Amino acid sequence: MLFASVITAPDTRTAAVVPQVFGATQEGGAIPVYGQMMATALIRAVPVAVLYLLFQRCLVNGLTTGGLKRP
Repeated sequence: MLFASVITAPDTRTAAVVPQVFGATQEGGAIPVYGQMMATALIRAVPVAVLYLLFQRCLVNGLTTGGLKRP
């Protein structure tokens, strides 16, 4: 994440870097707006959780199949 926050341009930042940069660039060095930072974290986490719930059976099936020893 440090590499992505230092090297990337502002228009090509990843979703993980944006809240960090947003918190660091508040006006006058004020305390970051934690409500907005938590809202962006929630928006980034919801799609991952939904995809996990949709593909949970496939993930469990693949893990158990890979754990079997074949003769």
